[in-house]
Amino acid sequence: MLLILAVAAVFRLWQLDSIPPGLFGDEAVNGLDALDALAGRARVFYPANYGREGLAMLLFAGSIQAWGPTALALRIPTALAGIATALATYWLGRELLAHTRYRGALVPLLAALLLSSSFWHVYTSRYAERLIFTPLMAALAFAAFWRAANRAGKRAAWPWFLLSGLFLGLSAHFYSISRLLPVFLGLYLLVQAGYLLLAGRARRSGGDADPGQSLLYSAFWPLVGLYGVALLVFAPLGLYFLRNPGSFTQRAQVVSAFNPELSSGKPWALIAQAGAANLLQFFVPGAGDTAPFFNLPGRAVFDPLTAVLTLAGLLLCLAVVLAGLQRRRQGTSAAQGARLLFLLLWFPIMLLPALLAVDRFPALPRVMGVIPGVYFFPALALGELIIQALAWARSNGFSRSVRPDAAEVAPTKRVALWLAVSLAALTLLVHGGLTWRDYFQRWAGAADTFEAFEGDMAAAAGWVAAHPGEEVFLSADIYRHPSFVFLRQQAPLSEFFDYVDPALHFFDGRLTLPLPPPGPEATYLFSFNAGPEPILDRVPGWAGFATPSDAVGTQGLTVYRLGSDALERSQFQPLDAGFERDLRLIGYRVGPVEQEQAALLLLWEMGAPQPGWFQGLQVQAGWLPSDGGPQLAQASSELAYRPTEWAPGSQALSWLYLPVPPDLPANVQLAVRVVDQANELPLAAQGSDGDGWLSLPVP
Repeated sequence: MLLILAVAAVFRLWQLDSIPPGLFGDEAVNGLDALDALAGRARVFYPANYGREGLAMLLFAGSIQAWGPTALALRIPTALAGIATALATYWLGRELLAHTRYRGALVPLLAALLLSSSFWHVYTSRYAERLIFTPLMAALAFAAFWRAANRAGKRAAWPWFLLSGLFLGLSAHFYSISRLLPVFLGLYLLVQAGYLLLAGRARRSGGDADPGQSLLYSAFWPLVGLYGVALLVFAPLGLYFLRNPGSFTQRAQVVSAFNPELSSGKPWALIAQAGAANLLQFFVPGAGDTAPFFNLPGRAVFDPLTAVLTLAGLLLCLAVVLAGLQRRRQGTSAAQGARLLFLLLWFPIMLLPALLAVDRFPALPRVMGVIPGVYFFPALALGELIIQALAWARSNGFSRSVRPDAAEVAPTKRVALWLAVSLAALTLLVHGGLTWRDYFQRWAGAADTFEAFEGDMAAAAGWVAAHPGEEVFLSADIYRHPSFVFLRQQAPLSEFFDYVDPALHFFDGRLTLPLPPPGPEATYLFSFNAGPEPILDRVPGWAGFATPSDAVGTQGLTVYRLGSDALERSQFQPLDAGFERDLRLIGYRVGPVEQEQAALLLLWEMGAPQPGWFQGLQVQAGWLPSDGGPQLAQASSELAYRPTEWAPGSQALSWLYLPVPPDLPANVQLAVRVVDQANELPLAAQGSDGDGWLSLPVP
């Protein structure tokens, strides 16, 4: 157990403050929910971002309370959960295999060590997502269940059955796929009863002993207690779902194979494809999850050696299960088969979420429910190999006792023993060594990893913290990027869009450029994914950015200074068109036609910030016949400097590319309008028509 703890701890705690780099957006949203919990607004279920169960948020909140709002604080609970899962796996193995030929420490130790050094489990232990708690709760629930089963029919079994129910109920408060764990256990109990019934008939017809009673028969009322406790613990979340039924299936409906937008009327074909892909990702090199924020792209769950052992373990379990149904076998074979049947059912049943969710596949997060059960297959294969080698060697005189003929052991037998032990050691070393290389060297240092884990936003938060007192404009591909907000502004999710930070303004430099107010130069931070757009180099009168010397070498971030006189406004056609809600169009310019399109540059002036109006505005432009006919061409673009970020009298330059058909008639006029994306209605403007279109004289 100390060895398990040491291996698991090293893999999960080494450089946790810097690997993964940055802070993944989903981690940050969990942190923002945790800030709500710290502010006294804890919930059993958080509905934002397709909904998240609330128990993990309390753990994140406690860690933030202890260590502050940092990426490390968010990841400590998941890392500790990963370490605990390794120990729980050992416990599960001791209880599950107690009445089989694999009883004792060997196979549980191997399974726990394989999990401890697994790339997949190490990866998910090191970032702050709820899914890592599913294997922990499963291991604890099923270890307690099998400890109770080993005492079935005795009063001492009751507390363990109830404890198993407690863990099953708690599991549903962490992650959605955990809701399937009680279903799996119930299905196993039914299948076990049928299996032992068939085995008993085979024994009686062959004159052998009965294999024993099913748990449904021997422990019916304790099992009722188990499910009663699980239901009682689940009740707060269940009541929430009864009152908000859409929250229960919201995410599932979006990604389901039965969503017509995904399946195109062929859901079963898509399910088959997803099933094959999610199964192959365990064994076939290059067939793994390709998303860099969930995996080293393409890496299979098992390395080739462990994959072969896993398949061997699957076949071994199947052979034992089938042997239990044969005549002229001892009754213990059926009991042993019933226990290994637990592992055989665990794997396919907990794969079901990945089969039914088909928006992308293979998808490692959706098969987390098979952990830790799947790691018993290679452990059983190794364990069987060592057991056979030991038996072979001992039958030929190899013994722990000192005997005069000990040196006479047949060399081939001794070689067989050491080969088996060496293969087990080699498997663990290869498994762990490849994990260390692939995670800490290949994946952690990759540019895709830095981008996937929002390293640019973490760099921006660090830069702002190191330069207090400056007015900063931050260009990001996500408005009010949660990674930056958590690391720097710490606005709880319930206040996420309502607060106003007068010293920092979000925008998207691919679509819009806010202009600084008169006075000292303002600081502009452009993230890796958000500009600046090259069109700025072609804007007439543009003086350009200045790069401060202290910005050199900032990974994933470009830092500029910009003054209010950087744009020569006289190069624009002047205009003074007021829109409702404190927005004015004060100038525009139509660029030259290139490849049948022209850049339309629009200069805006805004009023005071408007908290709560965070959905943003869309600018539409088109050619309208002067005689009132149908629109001939149109383009649209977001005014990516949202009303919540405005400052009194601030200005912004936006652009879009307007099609200019070669057969454009002479009697057309250029028109623009602004649409509120909150309600998809156009803003009223001075001089606009009934649809909000404002005509602009074409120079």
